[in-house]
Formats: sequence, structure tokens, C-alpha cells
Amino acid sequence: MLILFVIVLLLNLSIFYRIFTPLIYALLVSYLLLPLNDYFEKIFKNRDVASVITVLIIIIPFVVLIWTTLDTLINEIVKFLENPDAFLNKILDFEEYLKNFGVNISFSSQIDTIIEKVESYINIETAFDLLKNISYATLNILLFIFSTFYFLRDGRKLKEVTDTLIPAEIKKEYLKFTKELGKVLQGLFYGYVLTAGITGVLAGTGFYILGVYFNVSYLVNYSVLLGFLIFLFGLLPILGSPMIYVPIALVEIFSKPMLALIILIFGIIVLTYLPTFVLTPYISEKKSEVHPLIILFSFVAGPIAFGVPGFVLGPLFLCSLVALYRVKKNEN
Repeated sequence: MLILFVIVLLLNLSIFYRIFTPLIYALLVSYLLLPLNDYFEKIFKNRDVASVITVLIIIIPFVVLIWTTLDTLINEIVKFLENPDAFLNKILDFEEYLKNFGVNISFSSQIDTIIEKVESYINIETAFDLLKNISYATLNILLFIFSTFYFLRDGRKLKEVTDTLIPAEIKKEYLKFTKELGKVLQGLFYGYVLTAGITGVLAGTGFYILGVYFNVSYLVNYSVLLGFLIFLFGLLPILGSPMIYVPIALVEIFSKPMLALIILIFGIIVLTYLPTFVLTPYISEKKSEVHPLIILFSFVAGPIAFGVPGFVLGPLFLCSLVALYRVKKNEN
């Protein structure tokens, strides 16, 4: 019976492994939001309504954030298209600035070369690949949203089904294992989200201070938005905070080189290395009681071994190992 169960499980995993990442994210998020979902259920006396409200609490802030970001980006592009000479003059000024240090380089010609390469790269095939990737990402997002809703609504039923399918001879150990795994994953996930939140606050504060000191209006006006973006990208695999501070530094390098250098240093130390190597291991250790070195390895080794899914699979596998160790230790 046990062998048959393992075979059926492996067959199902072979089918669903491509959508494994959003499902795992949905399972973790729904597990963490169960107390909030239960609270809404007590108020509205309907679990469907409670699950919808809980999911909307997650979705609405991100939709507003993305909409605001796109609106701001479009406005900045329109401004550039209305007066592209101002940007080109900044490039020429920066080239003259570098000549004072003996550096003779033409960014304008480099930009022309890049534009030519981009134009030659764009064709029907690349456009189709881009459309395919966008469709795949959209599908993953929708899958995450609907899976989170159903896990919140039917999570307890799913647990009952799973407990029923587990063979009797290993059921006791299985229940102990899932209990320990839930504790470890909850602590790790809380640490991950809390670290992203702290990083977002540090980013917003830092950009505001730099904007005031160097008299850069958009860093002051959009400091809160930039902090939210750092938080958002901090939660997404691979992307991270460099997706925000690197473009800002590249924009400012032509007009304010010192500001660009400070933004890069601030971004690398405070927004990248501090969260990855200090905050996440420290906070997760306090929440999950897992050694910070194990936590650090889980976030670094996972992507190296499995690519993008490794951001989920790495912590999941190592947390499973920790949970097994704790179950065995308690038995002994």
C-alpha cells in the first residue's frame, strides 16, 4: 500500500511540477492567513465571503501599487519624449565631467549602438517569446490567487483528505512531522516578509533623505512609492531591490555622479546584503528556532540548484530536514 501511494504521488508531481511554485506560495500564504480568515468567518458567518475578503486584502495593495508605478513610469516617459534633448545634454555634461579625470568615453555613441542592437533583436520570434512569458506569468499569478482562496476556504477539508490517505503505519510520524514543518515554515516565512518590510522602510527613508540633500524632487515625492516597490520586489524571486536602485543610479549618474555612487553603495549594503545575510537569517532564527546558517543556505543553495523554483524549494527542503530531525530527537 505504501509503495502504491508513493507511485501515485510521484505521478501527480510529474504532472504538476511546472506550477509547483505558485501552489507552494499559495499554500504558505493561506496557512499564515488562516487566523485572519477565521476571524472574518466569525463576523460574516460565511467562509466563502471570509476567504474572498482575506484574498482581497492581499491583492488590492499590490494592484494599487502596480497601477501607481505604471502611471508614474508612463508620465516620466512622456516627459522624456517631450524633451529628449535635456537627457542628452546630461549625458554630454557627464562625458565632460569624466574628461577631468582622464576618462574619455562617448556614452551617446554607446547608446546609439545599444538602440541598434535592440532594434535588430526585436522580431516576431522575440515578440512571441515575450508574449509567452507574459502569459505564463499571468497564469501563475491567477493560479496563486485562486489557489490561495481555495486553500483558505477548504484548507481543513484538504488536511482531512491528506490525513485519510496517509497509511496507518506512518500516520503518527506524519502528523508529528507536519506539525514541526508548519512551525518552521511559519517562522521562516514571517522572517522573510518582515525583512522585506524593514527593507522597504529603510529604502523609503534613505531615498527621501538623499532627495532632500541633493535636491532631487522625484526621490522626495516618490520616496513612499519607492519603499513599497523595494518591499514588493524583495518578495519576488530573483528580482529583489536592485531592480529599483540600479535604474535610479543609472539615471542620476549623468547629472549627479556622487548621488549615483551613494545610491549604489546604499543599495548594495543596506538594501541587498543587510536583508540577505543579516536580517532574514536573524529574524527567521528567532521565529523558527532554526540556525541562521541553515536559513542562509536554504535561500542561496535553492536557486543555484533549481533556478527560480529554488527560492521556494530550497527553504522547503531544508525546513523538512529540520522538521524530521526534531521529530526524531523528540522520539529519542
